[in-house]
Amino acid sequence: MANQYAMDDLLDFLSHIGDKGLVPVATAQALAVATRNVFGALEEDEQKNIGGLNLDAIIKRFNNKRARDFSPASLKEYGRRVRRAIELYEQWKDNPANFSVETRAPRKSKKESVHFPADTSNNGPNEVQHAPNRVGTFQSSFPVGSGRVITLSNIPEDLTSSEAERLAQFVRMLSVD
Repeated sequence: MANQYAMDDLLDFLSHIGDKGLVPVATAQALAVATRNVFGALEEDEQKNIGGLNLDAIIKRFNNKRARDFSPASLKEYGRRVRRAIELYEQWKDNPANFSVETRAPRKSKKESVHFPADTSNNGPNEVQHAPNRVGTFQSSFPVGSGRVITLSNIPEDLTSSEAERLAQFVRMLSVD
C-alpha cells in the first residue's frame, strides 16, 4: 500500500459514510469495530501510517495476539472487514465525487410486517420486547446515558452465564476510553 493515512483517518471515513447514508450505519459500525480491533494490535506510532504497512502481516499479528478472544470464523471476518474498509477508503480517496457503494437490498418476509413502536423512552433497563421473527429470542433496550439507548436483539431466552459474559467482553471491546 503506497497511500499514507492513519487509523484515525480510516475511522473518520467509516463514520462519515455511515452518517451520510452511503452505507448502512450497521455496516459502517461493523467495519469500524474490525478496524479498531485489528489495528489496535499495532503500536501507537504504527497506527499513524497504516497505509504504508503490510495488511496481511497486520492481520496475522492481530490473529496471533487475539486468538483466544475470538473464534477462527470471527478472526477471518475481522480480516475481511478491514480489507473492505481499506478498499472503500481508497476508492473514496481516489474519487470522492463519484464514490458509491453497492449494497444488497434488504429482504422482506411476511414475518417482518410485525412493527414495534419506535418510542422506547418509557422502557426501563429490563423491559423486554419479543423480536418479530426469531422464535425463542427477545429484544431489550438499556439506557446508557442521557438520550442514549442500546437495544439488543435476538437474545436467546435460554442465554447462559458464560454466553452473557462473552457478550459483556464484546461490549467492553467496543468502548473508546
